[in-house]
Amino acid sequence: MNVASLNNLWDYLSGLSLTANNKRWLSQKLLESTKQSSVSSKADDVLRQLDGCWANEDMDDTLEHDILSVRSREARDVESMDE
Repeated sequence: MNVASLNNLWDYLSGLSLTANNKRWLSQKLLESTKQSSVSSKADDVLRQLDGCWANEDMDDTLEHDILSVRSREARDVESMDE
């Protein structure tokens, strides 16, 4: 929003007869939305940094092999719980 729109919004809100509870509720809603926007933008930044990390197909194969080898080394026998 531009400054003029924000000023119009403020004038509108100021013209309402809001109780202290109404103002508190409104402020909490505004703060919640800023927190969500902040978290969302941080997640987007991380994803942008990781985008294309494994663009090389040879690297994909190596990564898959490494993951599977760790899984097989860490695997343990699981006994059946059926009697």
